Amino acid sequence: MTIASSRRQIMAMAAAMGALAVAGCGASQAAAPGAKSDVPSAGPKTGMAPGFTIDLIDSETFRLEEHLGKDVVVIDFWATYCTPCMSVMHHLEGLHKRFGDKGLVILAVAMDPPESAGQIVPFIKTRGFSFRVAHDVNSLITQLYNKKSSAPYQVLIGRDGKVLKVRDAYHPGDEQGMEADILAALGVKS
Repeated sequence: MTIASSRRQIMAMAAAMGALAVAGCGASQAAAPGAKSDVPSAGPKTGMAPGFTIDLIDSETFRLEEHLGKDVVVIDFWATYCTPCMSVMHHLEGLHKRFGDKGLVILAVAMDPPESAGQIVPFIKTRGFSFRVAHDVNSLITQLYNKKSSAPYQVLIGRDGKVLKVRDAYHPGDEQGMEADILAALGVKS
């Protein structure tokens, strides 16, 4: 059995079971097109961030490799029904506005199941989020970086392509640590 066929079987079983447990929130993933991986078996704990390409909700395409060597990237995993995710996203929006011109790139990866996928675009627009947003409809990016499908969950990638920090869940006050890690990666003083 190949890794690809195993992954398809797991995704089919997850879709059949309905919702997957997520730290702080619930989510289910369905197999569908939309994201491609350059390094399907790697993970953030290996040091180097696995490459990927994913379609954004605004019809653009995000390629991680285009940002390596010049940008600090935060991948934020979330879902529309995840209340703690909103606190993280509002903080990331503030950082995006303050430091986007200094090389900070935010990619918010929605893990919504098909039942709530139609809420992603209105959700983003009504809240005025201006960072990049993708819907990980086939769970490929989630499998690369967030195997437990936790939400909220952030991965901080340095300019050199190394995973610098992984944050799982959210507690009030986590914003300060998150911001300090991002500023350090950017080489910016607070």
